[in-house]
Amino acid sequence: MRKSFFWAMFGMLVAVSCVTINIYFPAEDVRQAAERIVDEVYGTPGAPGAERSPAQDAPVGPGSFLQQLFGARSAYAQQDIDISTPEIRAIRAAMTERGAELAPFLDSGHIGIGQDGLLAVRSPDGLELKERARVNRLVADENADRLRLYAEIARANGFADKADEVQQIFAQSWREKARPGWYLQQSDGSWQQR
Repeated sequence: MRKSFFWAMFGMLVAVSCVTINIYFPAEDVRQAAERIVDEVYGTPGAPGAERSPAQDAPVGPGSFLQQLFGARSAYAQQDIDISTPEIRAIRAAMTERGAELAPFLDSGHIGIGQDGLLAVRSPDGLELKERARVNRLVADENADRLRLYAEIARANGFADKADEVQQIFAQSWREKARPGWYLQQSDGSWQQR
């Protein structure tokens, strides 16, 4: 009798103490980092109070009282997005410096912002041969740095396999913060001025 009581209590203790740790993809934190970086590259001042806010706790899922009492518990890990590694700082500096060179071509409509947040040569019309080469080089360098930035942010923050999700979040920021008159690629591939 004592033996079975002991094993029953041991089993209940094990069941109650089960903890599952969920490392979630911190999309909102990445979005805030994206906004700061896009403002920096575009040369626009960040919004006041743009400091990182604490992550919200994930909601508790539905379940019966017994399931909540004896079921596995979940703990959510809060993550601070690191955008200040030496590699990220170097990429940001290069992009910020290049932003001043890109702005006139974005203003003139020669360069547009694609659906994926990468730049594209929209129309080389009216550019001399040297300027066309310069535009192509600027776009290629900027796109390479943007892709490196997304991969480095994902790697530095422990979700290296989520670089595509980082890019999607940045794409939204690049497009939302584009200046009036800049061209944005639409879902059908056409271009429309903001």
